Amino acid sequence: MSQNENKPSENTRQNGNRSSDAPLPGSAGTVEISSVPHTRLRRLLQATSDMMVKPLSQCRILDLGCLEGLFSLEFALHGCEVVGLEFREHNVAKARARASAINCRNVEFVQDNACNISVEKYGKFDAIICSGLLYHLTAADAVNLIKKMYEMTERTVIIDTHVSLAPTNNFNGYAGHLFREHEDGASKEEKLKVSWASADNETSFWFTRPSLVNLLVDAGFSSVHECFAPAHINYGKPGLEAPDRCTFVAIKATNVEVHTTPSVNALKERWPEGTLSYALDNPVRARGLFKSVLRKLF
Repeated sequence: MSQNENKPSENTRQNGNRSSDAPLPGSAGTVEISSVPHTRLRRLLQATSDMMVKPLSQCRILDLGCLEGLFSLEFALHGCEVVGLEFREHNVAKARARASAINCRNVEFVQDNACNISVEKYGKFDAIICSGLLYHLTAADAVNLIKKMYEMTERTVIIDTHVSLAPTNNFNGYAGHLFREHEDGASKEEKLKVSWASADNETSFWFTRPSLVNLLVDAGFSSVHECFAPAHINYGKPGLEAPDRCTFVAIKATNVEVHTTPSVNALKERWPEGTLSYALDNPVRARGLFKSVLRKLF
């Protein structure tokens, strides 16, 4: 293992996410979810609803890396037309069974690799949910996936992902670090058994916050937002968000030109590394970094 590769811990694998807690039929036509409040799902649902220009019930949603279908089923229960895409066959089977159990017919679960998506294959969507997936990809695959999501969305892409707080690697100008997904030489069967890991690649690439924002802008998104509310409870500890986990909301819209200071329209700003970090424990250093950003921007 390279010194630049981080090895996964059990907490990192689970993420406090509980994405595999899928709904089952309840009494009186209700749906019973896990007893653990799924605050990440609430965040993604609310952010998607807020960013849509029409009701959720009129939206088509793509849920990438849907595992056993919890997020897909939630959006479907709000009336969305949903495609849940998942690489592992056993997860797809469970998702389909649960959709059938609650008679949810406006969701389709497809076995495929997220890297294979395209407009030609799946069409366009009002919103694409990419939660817990991007950080399981190689840098090249992640860049290509973001480009494809830009092409396939009509409005919004929501990415919930880990980011790098200590970049040691670089890919085409984007900083981050390598993360160990599987042991060297692991067989295809061994990799498939690990639900909280990549489909095939032995290492993945975690982008820094600045690099991920720059990457989304480079792909063509007109604005990028980080979502803080609704809050996500990290590992069952209220009020604690993991410093290396965040939710980005990327909007695909027309770039609006400024009339009063038109010179700004030609600027192509990029966030420098060392900014947009929650790990700045030195206030003096933090102020210095942001002053340097202002000098570079203006």
